[in-house]
This record gives sequence, structure tokens and C-alpha cells, in this order.
Amino acid sequence: MRSLYVIAGPTAVGKSASSVILARGTDSVIVSADAYQCYRRMDIGTAKSTLNEMGGVPHYMIDVYEPTESIRVSRYASDASGILGSLGEEGRAVIVGGSGLYIDSIVFSSYSFEGGEPDEAYRDKLREYAAQEGNERLWERLKEADPEYAALTHPNNVKRVIRALEYHHSTGEKMSCRKKERVFRYPGTRYFVLDLDRQYLYPRIDERVDRMLSSGLVEEVRTVYEYCGYDRSLPSLKAIGYSEIIAYLEGETSLDYAVELVKQHSRNYAKRQYTWFRSDPLCEWITLTPDMGAQDIAELITERIKSNV
Repeated sequence: MRSLYVIAGPTAVGKSASSVILARGTDSVIVSADAYQCYRRMDIGTAKSTLNEMGGVPHYMIDVYEPTESIRVSRYASDASGILGSLGEEGRAVIVGGSGLYIDSIVFSSYSFEGGEPDEAYRDKLREYAAQEGNERLWERLKEADPEYAALTHPNNVKRVIRALEYHHSTGEKMSCRKKERVFRYPGTRYFVLDLDRQYLYPRIDERVDRMLSSGLVEEVRTVYEYCGYDRSLPSLKAIGYSEIIAYLEGETSLDYAVELVKQHSRNYAKRQYTWFRSDPLCEWITLTPDMGAQDIAELITERIKSNV
């Protein structure tokens, strides 16, 4: 791999559009590092780029798995790393996404996902504990075992909490310690994070949710939910925008309340995304102003790359 550029940041900050422009200018392909865009059928709610928005740039790790599959980050890392490997020594790629763990799994060599074989029995015990005692109590166990990683993990992200507890159980090591081992897998890597003040970011998030609704989010969720056999336990249906609308479809909330939850949960997720990236000293921050467009962002990143600053 000759060059690997990461464009990371919170939802709605402008990653996708700027990544296409950067990829064109650097003759790169794009590899998505999003925990839910990798699922087929989930288009509107995950804000996938349309073919027109992709601008002719090859995109990978989008529409790879069925939403009925339970995909672990190790599976994603293996598949994405295979794509990068196929590009050869002269290959160039732009990694774009907001899922910090998915980005790190292919960017850093410490994320080999070795030394911790899946322990289905222990995992089932943790799931049962969460179902009986609640997500918060399960998260408290993670807080005791690995407080640093717990601080980066929402209690309702049960899949990630269980993954960290299982890793600690099988290896005796903390997931947070592995996160501190920051060695780029590919030497020519630059890890950029787009930073927009929250007073400007949050209205963008709300507007994006409104556009999703007008574009048919409810019908998409209804279709995907039916396709998944109405199994709300599937990881794909835990995505923000899907779990809240499913609650509406089940008659548990009003549509207005579900939409407000989608916006609130999206804003909360943006906070956690910033927390994740700020914990990494190798991230290079790109401070944005509200009037900057995708072209401006791509040019700013290009200047950083050329000046090696």
C-alpha cells in the first residue's frame, strides 16, 4: 500500500462528499468504515452515497452483508484488509467513516483480533445477564474490568460491551490497552478527523434526519424489519434510525417521538465519536467552518498531505 488516507469524524460533518473529491485527486479507491453501511437494503437510514454521489470512484465495504447476518468487527477487518491487500504496493485508498473501531481495525497493526477466540458460552451468559439485569448493569461490569474502554462505550451498545468483556475474559488483557498500541499497518497512512463546532453540527444532524424521513425512512425500516423476520435482536436493527422507527412500527411510540429520539441519539453518537477520536494522538484534526463545502475540505486535506504537516 503506497498511501492510505483516513477521513473520519461525526455523522453529518461532510466526510462522504469530501472523500470522493480527495479520492479523485489522489487516484484512490474508497473503503467505507461504517458499522451499518456494510449491510444491504439499509440505504436511507445509513446515509449511503448514491451512484451519482460516488462520482465514478470505486467504493468498497458497502452492501456487503445481509442485514440478517451478525457481523463482528473481526469479519469486517478481514474483508476490508483483503481489499486493501489486493490493491498492491502502489495502491492508494481513502478510508471514510465514523465508526472508530472499524477504522482502527484496518488502520492499526495492533488490531489483529488474534489471541481471543470466540467464547460462545460466555457470550451467551453475558447476553442473558443483560436481558435479566439490564444494559446498565452489564456496562458496570465493563467499567470494573476496563474503565477506560467503558468511558468510550455507551451502555446500550451491548454488542460492543460484550465484545470487550469477552476479550478481557479470554485474554486477560484490556481492550483499552490494545487501543493504545498505535502503530500504522501501512507506513504511508494519514488519519484526518473533521471537526465542526457542535452549534453548527447539531442542526445539520437534525436536518439530515428530516431529509431521511422525507426520502422514505419509515418504509425502508418497515421493509428491512420484515426481511429480517421481525428479529429486533439482530445487530443491523440496532442502528440509529432503525431501532427507534421499529418501536414506532410496533406501536410503542408515536412517529414524532421516534423522530426526536433519532435526532437525540444521533447527536449523542456524535459526542461519542469525538471522544473516540480525541483519545488518539495520531489523529490529525481538520477544523471546519460552517461555510466550508466538500471541495474546500478536500483541498485543505490535500494541502496537509503535500506539505506533510
